[in-house]
Amino acid sequence: MFSMRNDGLVLLQQIENKHLLKALIRQLNKDVALSGLNFELKEEASAKEVVAELQSHLYSMISDDFGSYLNFLYRVDIPEKKIKSIDETDTRLIVQIVTQLVLEREWQKVWFKSKNR
Repeated sequence: MFSMRNDGLVLLQQIENKHLLKALIRQLNKDVALSGLNFELKEEASAKEVVAELQSHLYSMISDDFGSYLNFLYRVDIPEKKIKSIDETDTRLIVQIVTQLVLEREWQKVWFKSKNR
């Protein structure tokens, strides 16, 4: 259904190599819960499963509940400027780009927390 751009795969490999995938999933789940959304990613999931599930939920939010989608992006702290700069009209491509942005931002949070311990 969806795929990940090359830079997304590189990011996920870095996360797996640093053994921080579970921390990334916990951070995603925290932001999902704080956004009032009703889904949770499994901590045992592989990086590819996380991407596929996140893309599926983002696609559903864009299609069915745009307000929740915007609230989630706000909670994750994706700059509005980045969202507005997406020059696509195909929802599937938008979801791929937004997934990348979400994962990058969540990774920043996890990496920063791991460095401050």
